[in-house]
Amino acid sequence: MLASSPAALLALALLVGATATAQPQALPCETGTRRIELTTEPTGDMAELCIGPGLSTTLIFNGAELLPGGVTVDGRERFTMVEVGTTMLRLVPSERVVPGDRFRLTVRFKDGAAPASAAFWLGVYAGKVEPWVEVYRERRTVESYQQEVKEKDVQFHQCQKDNERLLAEKENPGGLTGLLATGLMDDKGIPPKDLSQSIGKHPGNFVNVYQAYSYRSHRTVAVVLWLMATLETQPWRAVRAELLASGRRTLRVYPPWQREPFRSGVEDRRVVIEADATEEELRGSFTLKLWDAEGTRSVIVSGVTFP
Repeated sequence: MLASSPAALLALALLVGATATAQPQALPCETGTRRIELTTEPTGDMAELCIGPGLSTTLIFNGAELLPGGVTVDGRERFTMVEVGTTMLRLVPSERVVPGDRFRLTVRFKDGAAPASAAFWLGVYAGKVEPWVEVYRERRTVESYQQEVKEKDVQFHQCQKDNERLLAEKENPGGLTGLLATGLMDDKGIPPKDLSQSIGKHPGNFVNVYQAYSYRSHRTVAVVLWLMATLETQPWRAVRAELLASGRRTLRVYPPWQREPFRSGVEDRRVVIEADATEEELRGSFTLKLWDAEGTRSVIVSGVTFP
């Protein structure tokens, strides 16, 4: 047996150490419909699905029926809903789950054919959720692949439009956000709706919301929140927002605008959130959720309505 040189042993130790400390990459959560194919022979790999507090994720199973009583979810008490149908499973985590939580989901199929069961990881990611997941226990149809390509194409073109919009706006946002940010519009312009006394504030909010107004133009709406800081408040900037109505109906929201990161002593304490919306889409009330870049500090208000 050949003796290993000290240099070779050192290189091996460094390689093992680097492998042991490597961090997993962030999970790319699907914004449309996620599609998963189950193989007859198990591979040992478990797909991970993105779930979020208070948000619905529905799994549709193609090619098999679920066995009654054959669905188990680790940490079931931390889900407000686990609704099981013949070929459908709907999950709604409670507000108690936090980013970084993972739960194992196991399902068994009724007919006993291979594969007889399937397991998934449910990962909690701030501001991210996969609302629809199609699970195929048999080979997917050509139509299914064509639909996925179509959805990806729509997403790509939307990203192109968003990128062009951001490049055109540069430092000065457009739309209602630009008018509000530059002071060209106030409560004497487009009549706002005062939400300060009617909105509900989540007990886990990072900072307090002491004023809120909503605005509406021909094709967009905006919500302006005034935040209240304390001496202990750490700098915070909202980077992602969501306007969610009943039945998982959402508006297409633009990135939030702040003049500067919010902290103690800052003069402009506003956060402006703008979204595309038609008159029909504005029916009812919405829940507004804001997250920072890390997804660990959030602001959530409910009962948001528009003029």
